Amino acid sequence: MASNRWFQQLQTIFYALLMAQLIYAVVVWFLIRGETARFFMDAQTDLYVLAGYAVCMVGGAWFLDQFRARTVAKQKGIRDRAASSYRATVFIRLAILESATLLITTVALLTNNYEALGLVVLMLGAFWYFRPRLEQFADRYI
Repeated sequence: MASNRWFQQLQTIFYALLMAQLIYAVVVWFLIRGETARFFMDAQTDLYVLAGYAVCMVGGAWFLDQFRARTVAKQKGIRDRAASSYRATVFIRLAILESATLLITTVALLTNNYEALGLVVLMLGAFWYFRPRLEQFADRYI
């Protein structure tokens, strides 16, 4: 039981971060309801810039995760610090995704743009995809 405690704590942090993003997006949705949309450039360009940014951040999180997974096998004594290594990987990839989600949600708030909130839903899906999984930890470290 004590050996899995670190993983339960990691999952608790993940769900707290997920709920915080979701609550922020819902609050923004209620705040922009009925407001006239305004744009930084124009509707299509704003959406393309935000979508490109989101794709880059998801790609960056994936690339970093894969890079860390490949380097695990090369490290000596990694089993002694496997939990902290996996935890660091999870925190970094979730921080990348959360920062993108929060930025896109804030842009939606500033522009009263529902389409940006649609991207937030996709980012929350990506955030869920990168959640900590015990099977992933076992594949990489055991």
